[in-house]
Amino acid sequence: MSNEPVVPNTAAVGTSPEPAPIEQRLEYGEPLTPDQVFAIPQFEGFSRGKLEKNPGTIVRRVFEPGELLCREGEFGSTAFLIESGTAEVYLQAQMGAVKKQRRGGFFHRLKQVLTRTPEPERGAAPRRFIPIDAPIDLDQDRPIAELGVGDLFGEMACLSFYPRSATVRAKTRVVVIEMLRNILIELQKNAKFRAVLEEKYRARALDQHLAGVPLLQGLSREFVDQLRPKVKLLRFDPGQPIFKEGDAADGFFLVRIGFVKVAKQWPGGEMILSYLPRGSCFGEMALLSNAPRTASCSALDHVEVVKVESSDFEAMVAQFPEVRARLETLAAERAAQNATLAQRGVSVDLEQFLSQGLMQAQNLLLLDLDRCTRCDECVHGCANAHGGVTRLIRDGLRFDNYLVATTCRTCRDPLCMVGCPVGSIRRKESLEIVIEDWCIGCSLCAKQCPYGNISMVDLASGNNAAASGAPAHASASATAQPSGVTSSRAVAKPKSKATTCDLCMDHGEPACVASCPHDAAHRVDPLKFFEERLFTLQKSGSPSIAPPPSPGPR
Repeated sequence: MSNEPVVPNTAAVGTSPEPAPIEQRLEYGEPLTPDQVFAIPQFEGFSRGKLEKNPGTIVRRVFEPGELLCREGEFGSTAFLIESGTAEVYLQAQMGAVKKQRRGGFFHRLKQVLTRTPEPERGAAPRRFIPIDAPIDLDQDRPIAELGVGDLFGEMACLSFYPRSATVRAKTRVVVIEMLRNILIELQKNAKFRAVLEEKYRARALDQHLAGVPLLQGLSREFVDQLRPKVKLLRFDPGQPIFKEGDAADGFFLVRIGFVKVAKQWPGGEMILSYLPRGSCFGEMALLSNAPRTASCSALDHVEVVKVESSDFEAMVAQFPEVRARLETLAAERAAQNATLAQRGVSVDLEQFLSQGLMQAQNLLLLDLDRCTRCDECVHGCANAHGGVTRLIRDGLRFDNYLVATTCRTCRDPLCMVGCPVGSIRRKESLEIVIEDWCIGCSLCAKQCPYGNISMVDLASGNNAAASGAPAHASASATAQPSGVTSSRAVAKPKSKATTCDLCMDHGEPACVASCPHDAAHRVDPLKFFEERLFTLQKSGSPSIAPPPSPGPR
């Protein structure tokens, strides 16, 4: 259902003791006249001309206790400003429902691999907060918080048409001002409105934002209080540079809203190093090394960043050695990752190789069709290693005598990472893509993967529709519920979560490779693996890639 303001319906409101679901609600709010808008303090100084040219783009809506303002995973195009009352923002997604489980496989080698103890992720303390499209983040242990008068939420959904990142429910009687994108953009240009938002951020959210960045955990209350009036909130439009490679370092940045694209120039052109969601930090490498910027950072969509000036950054790392150590570790890992990407950037000019997207891949699962007996042990091995839900489909395009299986390629330009409303999909330092347990199941990452390598798993049954035939018995944990929510109101429709190959990094070796009894499955860097073969095929004029025959092996 669209949340855009429309002309209100005259049907009765609030006649039933149990609030109607959001899909069935008939009332859509009261369109406000320019005079009514100017009576709202936050709109003081707004352009009357723009209001008169855009009637119906601002409405006042009333929600009774228990009614949903918006639901996580739904696409929205409006933002909300709370005029009165209190709302609860929370996740209905079932936390931890698709966790990896170590189980015995069919072969002794697989069992040895799966019983290894995972190594902790380097350079980062445990993450505590889940970023959402609101002025506050949610605690992982209890993903529920309150929104009150003057809070603006839904900015990312409104500006960039991303899915709603959380469910918002009226705790008391709530009156909100709901607005469309053109109004929000103009409102953000209002100096007085911006000043109020920035003051609220400094007073309420800065502490939580800093605490939510694992690398910065350990800052004292006194230091944060000193930093509070000094930080700057900067806004950038899509495509606008934040800084360029080679610029002098003048600050350290935290992403508050939107996604930041990190790119570097190589001899073959620009290479995307990463997409940074809310809660990420950047700009530390040049400051720590007292050198020019090593990469360019720009706004992928509508972005707001918190800038810590270089002098305050230097004071921070001098006063808190543990923070400096974490940042130095992160800088070293990022430098190593960039070097790895550079080494893999071999130029291959075979048109079909490029057109099939294999140039994008950094890690492919190849099945040698001369050895493969179609026993499906690779699929079952993957399922056994991941709680019964496989991340592998034994089908795909062909190259020579190899099948390029449908599973994550750890792309150089990971489009799947763009737009996640809660920042649950990310790339680790070792380049694999991981999806965290707080995924809300909006399926945006699955839709954006050009190769169909992300699957949605139904938590009710544990079934992965894309991998029929694989065992599936993922269990679902209890849904997080805010206070006063009954089961009939709190439990959403059957939820799903996104899953993709994580290269079994905590097992030491991909389970699909370890479980193959015929040595037919291999995880490879395609440019290195095919470099000699591609050169030979290119000189001989032989076809390099062919679409899969139908039907392919399943």
